[in-house]
Amino acid sequence: MKITGREKTFFWGGAFVLAGLLILQFAVYPAVRRTKDLNRLIPQKELELQELRLLRQELNSLREARAAVVQKIPAGERALPPLSRLDGWIERSGLRQTVKSMKPTPLPGGEGMTVDVLMEKAELPQLTRFLYGIQSSPGGSRVVRMSLKPRYTTPRFLDVSLQMVFYQG
Repeated sequence: MKITGREKTFFWGGAFVLAGLLILQFAVYPAVRRTKDLNRLIPQKELELQELRLLRQELNSLREARAAVVQKIPAGERALPPLSRLDGWIERSGLRQTVKSMKPTPLPGGEGMTVDVLMEKAELPQLTRFLYGIQSSPGGSRVVRMSLKPRYTTPRFLDVSLQMVFYQG
């Protein structure tokens, strides 16, 4: 079987058209689509970049504020472990027998710890002394969350759930 010149021309023309369509389908159209997507995303990413810059400035100002707070804590107070400070406040306020649990959890980055304290049958004057001791301490600790519930059998006693954060310098 012999192919004529006209058939060869038709065959090669079809092959070039098919190759052109494949190049358009798999190279040109995806590139154009990707370019459109990237042009659409540029303004969005610029806004996100500005937001990140603002957040970095805020983070730096918070670090400076933290450093200032840590500098205010006396060196002797900074040297005491957080649980020792908490134990001292509990002892001075007379709440030793009411403490049911103390659960320390380190903060990420090693910047301190969180301590969850559960007390049962605490009296209001002792609890007030305990909270005043925390408030009047030089710094480096704060009460993050506190829940007080009167006992249903004797309302003069309180069940206390307390979460404290201790910062280390």
